[in-house]
Amino acid sequence: MGKYKFVAESLPNIPWEKCSEGSDKAIWRSTKNPIIPRDLLPTSNSIFNSAVVPYNGEFRGVFRCDDNRREMLIHSGKSKDGINWEINPIRLNFISENPDISEFEYGYDPQSS
Repeated sequence: MGKYKFVAESLPNIPWEKCSEGSDKAIWRSTKNPIIPRDLLPTSNSIFNSAVVPYNGEFRGVFRCDDNRREMLIHSGKSKDGINWEINPIRLNFISENPDISEFEYGYDPQSS
């Protein structure tokens, strides 16, 4: 596997692929990439994976879904295997007394806050 060694315990349900033979890269793309097609939702032009976590033996995620008008909206998603995803077609709505939190015009990247 090259010069890199993983020192953490692996999670048993992470859909892991071995690195290509002879590669010395620490990070590589899945052969199934892109995992989530850009048009998984009927209105989506593109979908960006921003945060995925294991949850009760499955996976949950937060995704930026740009619609056909190029509006950037944040959606939630779930997957049993980390490969086949269901993205909620209804965007995430935040509840807060602070209008800067509860009313936003677009969602660019939920991991950059």
